[in-house]
Amino acid sequence: MAALNFNAKRVQFSPFDENADGKLGSVYTRLTETLLARGDWDRRPALRNKATGETKLPATYSLLLGTAQGKGVPWGRLGYGIWPPPLVNYCRGFDLLTRKGKLVSTLQQAKEAANGGWPREMPKLLTAGAAVRTEKWELAPTAFVFHPSKGEANPRAALRDAYATRVVAADGKADANRWILKPSEGAKGEGICILDEIAAIEEHLDKQEARAAEGETVSSWVVQRYIHNPLLLRAGHRKFDMRCWVLLAPDYSIHLYRHGVLRVASAPYQADNIGDRFAHLTNHCIAAEHAEYGKYEATNEIFYPAFDKELSERYPELALAAKGTALFGATPNEDDEAGSVLETVVLPQIRRIVVQSILAVRDRLETDGEYFQPFQLFGYDFLLDKELRVWLCEINASPAVAEELLPACVDAIIRTAIDPFCAPVDVLMATAEKAGDREVGGKAGYDERTEKAPPAERFECLFAVESASKKAAA
Repeated sequence: MAALNFNAKRVQFSPFDENADGKLGSVYTRLTETLLARGDWDRRPALRNKATGETKLPATYSLLLGTAQGKGVPWGRLGYGIWPPPLVNYCRGFDLLTRKGKLVSTLQQAKEAANGGWPREMPKLLTAGAAVRTEKWELAPTAFVFHPSKGEANPRAALRDAYATRVVAADGKADANRWILKPSEGAKGEGICILDEIAAIEEHLDKQEARAAEGETVSSWVVQRYIHNPLLLRAGHRKFDMRCWVLLAPDYSIHLYRHGVLRVASAPYQADNIGDRFAHLTNHCIAAEHAEYGKYEATNEIFYPAFDKELSERYPELALAAKGTALFGATPNEDDEAGSVLETVVLPQIRRIVVQSILAVRDRLETDGEYFQPFQLFGYDFLLDKELRVWLCEINASPAVAEELLPACVDAIIRTAIDPFCAPVDVLMATAEKAGDREVGGKAGYDERTEKAPPAERFECLFAVESASKKAAA
């Protein structure tokens, strides 16, 4: 394998330190160490020069791990002269989903291409029932993309019309017609603001256009309807978002990691104070700056079982209706009088949004595997409102995984996207049991251990690509 800028001097399986361990990231650093510890993989030197951007790769490799945002992946020459085609941990064109502005445009174009219907091969199970709580393509709140350099070509009139429509729908409620402005290239909550007057929104956009007119490089901006009625946690009356991990495998099968996490704001939600970013934004890096960070949870994170318990207590009628369905797809306890609200009400919507959004870019992301086989772990962020409707916030290209979940999640990535697509090297397999790290137990020991992983530590396949032979038979 070739892992770009992997820190071989770090203590194996120790907590990841971004400042010391580089831009490969916690997920792929752990993945590299796990494969090496199994004994059936070795590592070839691979470096990316930060100054020049030049990537130096070994002559042959079966797996290339690029750094954050796919930097260092030489798409133009990837896989040439190598057989079988190597795996790579990013999909070419992934930013169609992970750039905020491009995501808005991508979904709009997909809606138009489908004439407002479902995307091609959308699983029927995800087109009805609990999976659909909004219009077919209403995956996220209404949004508009503004490019500062385009001036009058920007959708100002459409924004004004949408704002006016919300004024009527809000029926005098001041907090029901708010808009969140986000730089498309931004990360970690940088530059985000919430405004409730159309004049203030346009003034902000005017400033960006003025900067662009002066020759400054300015990010495009997304102006999106703000969800004014978020579901709040009982502890601290705080806002949260849900982080889900989605794996797109080399065969374009789509998988959702069973476990997920709630990222919780540090300050109580205040509807009348839209300037308080600690109350309205749930980014971990922002929450960590607040004096009450860690007051309710060690890292302002809540995991699915605890959240499901709260949902069942707050929505007892939904819990009773869910009898016989357990979280994580586990076998239900026959003595339980109620079931999982998260599994029956919330996750069906998440599954539908995940599959629909990835199928929306299939024509542009899927490859024939002739030169390389891409896979990618995406971080999907969702907001839940008081009516338990799920809204897509954004999609991350290089998501971190909660430290508590990281080892099992990495094992699941390997089982799902690497081992089934990459044949082991015979020479390494012959010595794997001797070379294998004691903690991992060699390849055979690793397989035996991970095959026993509980449902929560596995990926759920949401969409499987039909093979050519099955299509021909049909």
